[in-house]
Amino acid sequence: MATARDFRFGVNLLGRGGVDHFLAQVREAEGCGVDVVLLPDHLELGAPFPMLVAAASAAPTVRVGTFVLNAGFYRPALLARDIASIDQLSGGRFEIGLGAGYVKSEFDAAGIPFGTPGQRVQHLRETVFTLRELLGRTDHEPRSVQTPPPIMIAGIGDKVLTLAAQHADIVALAAVADDTALAERVDFVRSKAGNRFGELEINLIIFDLAIDREPDLDTLRSHRRGATDAELLALPNGLRGSQKDVVARIRELRDRFGITYITPIDPSGADLQAYGRVITELRGS
Repeated sequence: MATARDFRFGVNLLGRGGVDHFLAQVREAEGCGVDVVLLPDHLELGAPFPMLVAAASAAPTVRVGTFVLNAGFYRPALLARDIASIDQLSGGRFEIGLGAGYVKSEFDAAGIPFGTPGQRVQHLRETVFTLRELLGRTDHEPRSVQTPPPIMIAGIGDKVLTLAAQHADIVALAAVADDTALAERVDFVRSKAGNRFGELEINLIIFDLAIDREPDLDTLRSHRRGATDAELLALPNGLRGSQKDVVARIRELRDRFGITYITPIDPSGADLQAYGRVITELRGS
């Protein structure tokens, strides 16, 4: 599957270790050439919006965003106000990432009903539609002429991917077992997107970025419990090998699956520097 879309590279930082450490991570990521610095939305981590305002100030050449907001935590109209404010404060560099929410204990701790999967997806749908209305978005404009923030929807199930295919700008694929499953999910998105598929950007989150080191099987297993070592190594959500191997694999993800937006979780130190070298090699290719 050939595509002319350029690569984009993100980092999904967890924001642990204090303010100075976090801002140093952001600046280091900027120096390594990443396009987008993102934060997740979990109760044990920092609040994403104020941290992203700080990140945007510390790293003026990168975009900032969420990967991803738990839509169930928010009233859509109030969320639209917050998004408009952070987009203004960041100079138009904000990207919205949304998910339906999946950690029941966090809903319980926040005093919010967890609901059924269908109810959570319905709230996500209502959130997307409200954001599009209040932020002046449409589903039919080319992204290049849109001034409001692009919307990413992350998930893997049919209902979430249908919503993403039909109403998002970016589709983020969660954990998939192997390349066969990855191809099936991309084909599903294509079937639901119809004529707008060519406008979609496809993202793959990377649980373990193992460039010139052994894969971290414990990290991979935390995302797919009960899997064998061989099954973990088959996960498309892991990148491993030499710089040459990883560059070739990312090109394969683009050419076979149309994936052009890569986002490893919290790379630091040698891993982040190695990622920067990969970005440099792939930039513009």
